[in-house]
Amino acid sequence: MLYLENETLKASIDEKGAELCSLVGKSDGTEYVWQADPAIWGRHAPLLFPVIGRLKDKEYTLDGKTYSITQHGFGRDLPFTGRQVSPDCVEMTLTQNEYTKKMYPYDFTLVIRYTLEGNSLKKEHIVQNPSDIPLYYEVGGHDAYNICLTKGEIIQDSYVYFEGCTEIHPLQLDENVLITGGHNTLPLDEGKLWIDRETFRVDALMLDDLPVRRLDICSRRHHKKVSVSFEDFDYVGVWSMHKPFDVPYVCIEPWSSLPDCTYLGKELERKPGVRRVEPHGSETMTFITTITE
Repeated sequence: MLYLENETLKASIDEKGAELCSLVGKSDGTEYVWQADPAIWGRHAPLLFPVIGRLKDKEYTLDGKTYSITQHGFGRDLPFTGRQVSPDCVEMTLTQNEYTKKMYPYDFTLVIRYTLEGNSLKKEHIVQNPSDIPLYYEVGGHDAYNICLTKGEIIQDSYVYFEGCTEIHPLQLDENVLITGGHNTLPLDEGKLWIDRETFRVDALMLDDLPVRRLDICSRRHHKKVSVSFEDFDYVGVWSMHKPFDVPYVCIEPWSSLPDCTYLGKELERKPGVRRVEPHGSETMTFITTITE
């Protein structure tokens, strides 16, 4: 585990999956990251790489070859090599190996850099292509943030705020949680998506046409909030595990691309939003989590 600290926040990062495991406000010790209760959802903030979401038949094709790969890719489950850059910055690095090559044929270097800046945590996803051929990839977050932060608070006190929006248009999904191409319309209460037990009955709210690139998790009971800014990401998911009881967290998931669509084939290079890094090139995609106390 590697640790970050400044005058405002403390964070811990697991070298397995380069996963954010804790983000604590130092003013009163509030923990803002979901603590991975295995009875509900046993992860904190998994990294999605080199694919996002579910694939048809758990496979994709590349240059005419078929590859099987785990949901959301292997990045969240593999050990990274960690380096403490400074008290407020760490870097985690993953490169190809025999295991990854079976699922994803590329040579690559993936660097995840976390930096505390005041009351914000910046997460940079740096994908480097050391080879002589273009590299296709997808990357995203799946960060879960606690709600019900104060005594007596219930999940219905919480909402996700879409500034300036009167409605959102989640993508329609089939029974396998694949995107069908249509959109639903979900009205908002002056920009507020109120959370209750049924909000995520179908699965994540997957959004591809948002006019904003920041979402806030707020409560009517207090002024604490978590804001996630994702200027580099065209897509975002909002999700929590659907259970027959209240689940006190919400995920904000910036995505570079979308899960598989029923109306497209399995070609990785044709997926909506898939990224391409030219030979010996590099690309950085960043999102920022800001805590207001």
